Amino acid sequence: MSYLQEINDYLNRYVPLFQAMQARLERCDETGLAIAAPLAPNINDKGIAFGGSMAALAALTGWALTRSTLDQHGESAEIVITDSTLKFLKPLREDILTECTRPDLATTEKFLQSLRQRGKARWAVDVIIRSGGEAVMTFNGQYGAYRPEKAA
Repeated sequence: MSYLQEINDYLNRYVPLFQAMQARLERCDETGLAIAAPLAPNINDKGIAFGGSMAALAALTGWALTRSTLDQHGESAEIVITDSTLKFLKPLREDILTECTRPDLATTEKFLQSLRQRGKARWAVDVIIRSGGEAVMTFNGQYGAYRPEKAA
């Protein structure tokens, strides 16, 4: 099974909204990742992409980037979103495609080092949704990763 399929299966199983939005992890590589979803199940009464769908997909994109980073470095941890900021810049009248770029090497190393030393870490992930090459929504999410304490 491919890594893309593994993440898609996980999200479809544990995040019912992901399945309802007909979303799928479309790309995950050394530069970053992208999640796509068709407009039809994510449309609002104005005929544009529903802001809640766009926000949820952006949050899941940041989660997926965090998970893939941990996986690539042989680490496992629980991942939670702790804070986010988003801006809706223009209406979106087409399928949704969220994209994020991997943080630079220094940020990634700091994140991993904190997790290894303290059992928890935090970092920020930027996600963008574009239409016709222009940003229609930007998202910045703060994600925490932690190793659950073992029961005594």
